[in-house]
Amino acid sequence: MRKFVFALMLVLLFVPAALAGKADNSVSVRNVSDQKTFDPYRTTDLVDWQTHYQIFDSLFWETPDGKFVPALCTDYSISPDGLEMLFTIREGVKFHNGDVMTADDVVFSLNTAIASPFTSKFTSVMKEASKVDGKTVKLTLKHPYKPIIGCLVSSSTSIVPKKVYEADPDGFGQKPVGTGPYMLKDVRSGESITMEAFPDYFKGEAKVKTHIVRVIKDNMSALMAMQSGTLDRMVPNQDYSDRQAIIDDPNLVYYEAPQACSFLVAFNTARGPFADKRLREAVARAIDKEELILGAVNGMAEPTDEGIVPLCPQAPKGFKGLEYDIEKAKALVAEAGYPKGLTVTMRVIGATNYTKPAEILQAQLRNIGIDMKIEAMDRARWFDLVLNKAQFDVTFYAHAISVADADFCTYPFLHSSQLNGKGTNYMGVNIPELDECLDKARSSLDDAERNKEYLRVCEIIRDESLYIPCYTGKRTVAAVKDLKGVFADPMQRYYIYNYSW
Repeated sequence: MRKFVFALMLVLLFVPAALAGKADNSVSVRNVSDQKTFDPYRTTDLVDWQTHYQIFDSLFWETPDGKFVPALCTDYSISPDGLEMLFTIREGVKFHNGDVMTADDVVFSLNTAIASPFTSKFTSVMKEASKVDGKTVKLTLKHPYKPIIGCLVSSSTSIVPKKVYEADPDGFGQKPVGTGPYMLKDVRSGESITMEAFPDYFKGEAKVKTHIVRVIKDNMSALMAMQSGTLDRMVPNQDYSDRQAIIDDPNLVYYEAPQACSFLVAFNTARGPFADKRLREAVARAIDKEELILGAVNGMAEPTDEGIVPLCPQAPKGFKGLEYDIEKAKALVAEAGYPKGLTVTMRVIGATNYTKPAEILQAQLRNIGIDMKIEAMDRARWFDLVLNKAQFDVTFYAHAISVADADFCTYPFLHSSQLNGKGTNYMGVNIPELDECLDKARSSLDDAERNKEYLRVCEIIRDESLYIPCYTGKRTVAAVKDLKGVFADPMQRYYIYNYSW
């Protein structure tokens, strides 16, 4: 009997990957960390957003081919001056508690998002939302804004029930109620999140009835879970070390798309050693990007010099950064007052796509007298210390965008209005000329004018060494071969509703 049980366990462990989820009509995906909150207005984390897209809907969706289409509105219009938007609210949409969504819910949700510092990347251009009548909502903008629809696709502008949220704003982050295709059922810290299909979803009940998010921090463990059938979809190792193993597995499919982010070295420009421009420039001139790419991501990336994510149409083509020059870098370190070198700390998220490049950079900076200590931490702690509190000297991070427009990778991070908890200007940048360029670019509807301003923005980023763009790679997803509707999205905006077996 014992031999039979042991044999059965082996069979279950190595069952073909496509069978587990298919058998019970569930889909299991991987998260690298716990969900920090289910409140869409209190997070800037892409990991949190992944779950929000299942629980909540916004006014618009993104289709698999990257187009934006109406979701909780049926149609919309924009005034000739670009300052007002009118939305016709979709009728009969239900929240998970059975209440029917109203124009009041939409107005409340948008205004709550506008008031939150966590959503500023998407809402800083918005002035207020107001109710026109029972079917119509008006959104007033501070100025014309070309990528405004992209803001209304975001998890940060999700629609929630006013009555529920107002009753317990703090508790909503643990017990969310949305209109989305899935309802939250169970959360097990460090283990999993379970969601069930919402029977009254306005587009029809999801084909996948149970959606499970499994917290698996270790990349090898995640790959083994895929191969054994306990995981149906995952983001592969971001150093691409497991790429070939996935491609060679007949039960798995490896998906790729352009990456909507640039990996970069970011400095605290307001305080600490890197408040001195000379030290920032020294680092810029000491980085061998080709060597960095080879060591950090096995050569699976392209070097980038422009301070704007290359996927953005406004990113200047052929832009050149500061030249690699070790001797010049050494001289700058000495000129900054450190003839015998100095010690700094790089705080990074403890994942290989951050720790591996940090180790390469550590070795490169040692050549110019900078002893860089690496402090790896979990994702939540990094967001708290670095992104929220600006408690760091230097970091290495993925500068990601959620809309393919240069405003999304510049204004929230570089404009002085986004300092001091009002946005995500964690680098402490405060340059009047840069503010002026960013203001002109974001309020203009003229492509040529915007391109001109963003070229100057890139020049300022380079000349002041505000941060050092290093490379951009591929957005990747791995899934079992029988799971349909899977693709790699540059923005990592995935709707499990589109999946089926």
